[in-house]
Amino acid sequence: MKKSILLVLFIFTIISCKKEETVLKTDSDVTSVSLPNNRLEIYAFHGTRQCETCKNMKLNTKATLDKYFSDELKSNAIVYQVIDVDDDKNEALAEKFQATGTALMINKVVDGKDNISDWSDFAFDKANEANEFIPELKIKIEEVLK
Repeated sequence: MKKSILLVLFIFTIISCKKEETVLKTDSDVTSVSLPNNRLEIYAFHGTRQCETCKNMKLNTKATLDKYFSDELKSNAIVYQVIDVDDDKNEALAEKFQATGTALMINKVVDGKDNISDWSDFAFDKANEANEFIPELKIKIEEVLK
């Protein structure tokens, strides 16, 4: 009985995240910009179809970065990209981060070396509560930048 309930919840979650709707398009193409050897890369991965939680994760991440880290974005100390994992041109990046669907991934690049962290659990837990997500993400980013 317990397994049946978990299976139903799992299927419901998958179906709700695959609900068809218009997707906000963002430019995920990397332009030829010289990036510093030490930087923080933040990737919001998503599939072509997105649920409200997925959309809110991206919107709240962008709001946090714009409000508190605009100078770092301008200097490329922080690089933020929204990546559609269903787009073939993003396959290598999705594989690098092992992203197969919605995920919030962080890569602290130090001396050109990757240090990848998965913040997806945090993002899913808080994405629909901007008043919690934004200040907590700000703190998490500040700690990584130290």
